Amino acid sequence: MDTSLFSYVESQTSEDDRRSLLALYNGVAAGASSFSYLEIGSHLGGTLQVVVADPRCTRVMSIDPRPQWTPDDRPGTPRFEYRASTKERMLELLRNVPDADLSKLETFEASTEDLAPGAFVRPDLCFIDGEHTHRAALRDARFCRTVMQGAGIIAFHDFDIVGQAISDFLRETPRHTRGYFLSSNVFVVELGSVPSLLGDANIQQQLRIAPVVWTAANHLGAVRWLIAADVWRRRRADKAAGN
Repeated sequence: MDTSLFSYVESQTSEDDRRSLLALYNGVAAGASSFSYLEIGSHLGGTLQVVVADPRCTRVMSIDPRPQWTPDDRPGTPRFEYRASTKERMLELLRNVPDADLSKLETFEASTEDLAPGAFVRPDLCFIDGEHTHRAALRDARFCRTVMQGAGIIAFHDFDIVGQAISDFLRETPRHTRGYFLSSNVFVVELGSVPSLLGDANIQQQLRIAPVVWTAANHLGAVRWLIAADVWRRRRADKAAGN
């Protein structure tokens, strides 16, 4: 749970986000001798740097079409620019990470809508941090669900922007799917028969709501209502702040 592991490559994550990601890595690794990881939206490699150096992670797949700018659903931000976001720049930065093993990293410079899920090895953990629009986040989540063959863990970054897409994804996904918030802006969806991480001590420390609430909400199919309440609260706070 040492967030200094994220200190070698710039990462657009908060300290709490980093703790949440470390908790997920450790939780997934604890349930198996090794795990595979797929990330959508890698930019400079800030959220790849830990897994490329973690010997427990044996395969890393990075999907990023590398556009100069992307549409964006953030208020007042119709598009978001990504300058100097090239695969070569990312690999150069990742080579400076201590113990980095880039031989296990495979990169795909394309959108998920242009990739065949069947061409991918099934990942145990997916992290979605690509184009921040409802359409793209939902598309990326569906891609991950297919690649995972209906069983695995998907983590979304920037819930405050793509919360509605997460809600829609949960609506169309079978009832036994579980979801919960981690600090500060990560939402986790557990698909299918994978063991839940809600009992993991590190995960519990990062939960924004008590585990018993998430357990009950998932049992009752009420997670989408918690998402809706949080989206409404955040939008009201943004409006009050003049954003």
